[in-house]
Amino acid sequence: MNAYEGLNGQDAHDYLRIARGWSEWSSGGVRPEMAEHPHGYPMLGVLVGWFFGSTLIGLRVVSALSWVVLVLTLRAFLRRNFPEHRASDGYVLLALAVSPFLLRYSTTVMSDVPGIALIFLAFDRVLRWIRERSWWSLVIALLFVGAALSVRLAVVPIVGALFLVMLHGHPERRTWRWSVLGMTAIAGLIYVVVQLPADSLEGLLADSPLAEWSPLNLFRRVLHSDDGTLVYRFPNVLYVLGVFVHPGFLPIGVFLLPFFRRSDLNTLPVRSAAGLLGGYLLFIAGMPFQNDRVLLMALPFVAVLMYPSFFRAWDFIANKGVDPKWITAFFVAIQFALFARAIQPFMDQARTERELAAFVNEVGPKRIYTHGMGAALANYCAPLPVMELWYAEVDHFDPGAVLVVRPANLSDQWAGLPPALNWQRAQAQGVVPLLDRPDGWVIVRAR
Repeated sequence: MNAYEGLNGQDAHDYLRIARGWSEWSSGGVRPEMAEHPHGYPMLGVLVGWFFGSTLIGLRVVSALSWVVLVLTLRAFLRRNFPEHRASDGYVLLALAVSPFLLRYSTTVMSDVPGIALIFLAFDRVLRWIRERSWWSLVIALLFVGAALSVRLAVVPIVGALFLVMLHGHPERRTWRWSVLGMTAIAGLIYVVVQLPADSLEGLLADSPLAEWSPLNLFRRVLHSDDGTLVYRFPNVLYVLGVFVHPGFLPIGVFLLPFFRRSDLNTLPVRSAAGLLGGYLLFIAGMPFQNDRVLLMALPFVAVLMYPSFFRAWDFIANKGVDPKWITAFFVAIQFALFARAIQPFMDQARTERELAAFVNEVGPKRIYTHGMGAALANYCAPLPVMELWYAEVDHFDPGAVLVVRPANLSDQWAGLPPALNWQRAQAQGVVPLLDRPDGWVIVRAR
């Protein structure tokens, strides 16, 4: 059985495909087109991959190195802004380094960790600019913002919240000229980068979940979007607050909340992190989905907000005669166990993708129709043409083509939408069953 290669899900396979496209372009091939994802992360993967002889390894190294940069940046940030506090290394270890979800995405071909690292670097530089009024700090912050946008467009709401941090600054030392300059420069960067993958901002918004953003979504458990109908346990407003206590994000968070004090907001770093979190969490709570990748973006700012609470908890434990280092070691072990639990579904999905692709290659079709496996099959079954049933309704299926679908998922989440309607049309046209897996995936051949 193959080891986990960091490849599972639509986005991971898309990034690998884009990276391979840039690698081929460097050797005289066709230049990859900007479509859905910014190409900064795949291009970095190609550059790093040249040293390792593998684009896939290059992408994984970029994710892992971004995790290292993020951890070291938070460590330096806390030491610089809270020089009187001790135990910063233990806190960085628990709050970020071994956060189960952050570890999971640092081992996966995803742009999330690079985007988080870059936007937190920008936050760090913005706070330096507020304090020192250093022109270079502002320039470097803008460069980090541009780099973050080039690898992950989901950082746009945080960039918007960063505007508020810049405009706030120190009331007694506000310099509106530089604030307006920074706002204008960042707005320009957002405009340019957003325009790259789409013909127009209107087209980008119309084809994205942003078109379904609504304040009513804060209180909904049943959400409707271009991803179909999604039913969740908690309404969005409670889900986003989970970043403070969820075992996948910040397992120690629930123990830190009793030690939080309103006076913590009197310091610039904590106040800025709180303002940024408030704007960002409010925004994503209005989106028509719940996604731990999007919520993970808030984690380093939660870590800044809760650091004074950790310092009080550390002293509380020490005053009880218990060595806090043993408690830290205990939680590290727990969080590694939680990471193993969090990564297992990704490994299972990756294995399923490889097994389905291997079966498709065995039956040798001339075309593949699928829902949810398009990017994986495009990589594993190249050069066979692959069509995702999500994009449009299909009037007629090529005889002999195979369909790879999960019917139970189609009937529940996608009722009345192209994926379910296309599956119904395929059955009406006539299909020959080829594979029916216990996990619900089926492969059929069109008559």
